Amino acid sequence: MFLCLFLPLSSAQAAQDANVVQVEAYSSHWRIHSGETFRVAIVANIEQGFHINSHKPLDEFLVPTVVKFDKRKGIVFGPVSYPEPVFKPFSFSTNKVSVYEGKISICAQGKLAEDISMGDIEVSGKLAYQACDDQRCFMPNSVKFEIPLKVVKPGEPIKLINKHIFSPKTSLTSDELHAKQVIERGLPYAIVAFFLFGLALNLTPCVYPVIPMTVSFFVAQKERKKRDMFVLASSYVVGIALIFSILGLISGLAGRQWGFLFQNPWFVICITIIVLSMAASMFGAFEVTVPSSLMTKLGKSRQGAIGSFIMGLTVGVVIAPCAAGIIIGLVGIVARLGIVAKGTLLFFVMGLGLGLPYLFLAMFSGALSRLPKSGMWMVWIRKFFGLLLIGVAIYFLVPQARQIDDQQGFYLGVLAIFGGLLLGFLEHGEGYTRSFKTIRGIFGVLLILSGAFLVNATLQPDPPAMDWVYYKDQSIEQLQKKNRPILIDFYADWCAACKELDRRTFRDKRVVEKATEFIMVRVDCTSPDNKCTALTEKFQVSGLPTVVFINSKGEEIHGLRGIGFLGPAEMLKKMEEAL
Repeated sequence: MFLCLFLPLSSAQAAQDANVVQVEAYSSHWRIHSGETFRVAIVANIEQGFHINSHKPLDEFLVPTVVKFDKRKGIVFGPVSYPEPVFKPFSFSTNKVSVYEGKISICAQGKLAEDISMGDIEVSGKLAYQACDDQRCFMPNSVKFEIPLKVVKPGEPIKLINKHIFSPKTSLTSDELHAKQVIERGLPYAIVAFFLFGLALNLTPCVYPVIPMTVSFFVAQKERKKRDMFVLASSYVVGIALIFSILGLISGLAGRQWGFLFQNPWFVICITIIVLSMAASMFGAFEVTVPSSLMTKLGKSRQGAIGSFIMGLTVGVVIAPCAAGIIIGLVGIVARLGIVAKGTLLFFVMGLGLGLPYLFLAMFSGALSRLPKSGMWMVWIRKFFGLLLIGVAIYFLVPQARQIDDQQGFYLGVLAIFGGLLLGFLEHGEGYTRSFKTIRGIFGVLLILSGAFLVNATLQPDPPAMDWVYYKDQSIEQLQKKNRPILIDFYADWCAACKELDRRTFRDKRVVEKATEFIMVRVDCTSPDNKCTALTEKFQVSGLPTVVFINSKGEEIHGLRGIGFLGPAEMLKKMEEAL
């Protein structure tokens, strides 16, 4: 059924195809010295309503978009960097198709030989593509491009051009890229998208811990009128939204991925302990309530709305930290773009979406008031929610435990920390004497310290499988004198993906063998000092792990940067390209 895609085109169709894709080529230099590197960008403007296949189409019959440079003595090009595709359905395919639309930039880095002749030279090549619309595809086509350069003598000034094309840009993860596309479509669209995303958060495990708190709170207000209940629920939702707006504000001011905090195992353990403690409260260990002394000071006449607002703040504090791990793309792009005001607004809207179901819960509070009076059935419901909370704790804890060798010690350590907190401080039984409370407090502290020691022991990194040069020992400038490419691994002990990269990839025999041809540099960002911070800013590292390849002149080899976990095969491919 695809034969129609390749039928000969009429002259009118050929003329139309020529206008579908407009190609322009840019260079980062006009005047340049021999032996130096330069960048080129092939910018394709694709007419609206049309698309071209991506560099790696999903179906074999589709022609990929490829940039090829003409061979010329004295000029060598590195790997070509293609943009991220979009995946869309079309009538000619039963599955989504990987395509480029609108305006795209395809980049590469070139290097001049030391002995290249002085004077004017020309970089040339062609962009090969196949243009289609929703109904048909044109015949494969190619467009030639030419870029002038001038090689000048050493000492003569060089001239950089097209800075708007080659301004430094940080690499984005796939999650951040999708979030960026949402934000760039305009503020109204972004507001709707963030609201719907907040609504969808109600289906995630982050919300489970607050369901029993919410139900209990509104059942306690059963005597109020519907109008009053709506005001209470609105105050409750605003409290949640305010906490989320603070999350957006922090992200916008931080200038980096605040969500990566969720990869810190100790942060995950703290969240797990909170969730387990709430589960213990469901089993009757203690009660979670708004402090009565605070409510008394605020006045009984305002107790309802203010109490609802405080409860909403409490719920937001519980949800926001763990939601940061789930919405890491949204948090990350707000941090990267530094959109403080807009980020605060969008996260406030997300909080409103998250809290919308509670408005309906308030309006149906009358049904809740008609439930049977408290009895064993309520005890059973509480224990059911407690069981769900234990499942949530496992949901957060298991991914971290998978990153360490001694999983038994890790789980026992977490259990000891929670057990010490519960038995020493949280559990309130009748008939406890003052002396027994003191003894159980001491026992709880000792149990917590023992658990923390055990967990910390399981988090200690194994001896490295290759000969790393740690950045604190030698500078990059000193290492460049060894005339070998440099691989820099930005790493942190709290980063789960970093540990997976070290465990699986940097211990692979093939990677270890190939690493002998590199200077392997590890930058420990666990507790960054000024030197480490300066290096991460120089290479615009926004998330961990990040792997950067450096040539002998201290310049990054563009197109080879790796962000996130890279498997052995992918790492080997990048290392071979760097060589």
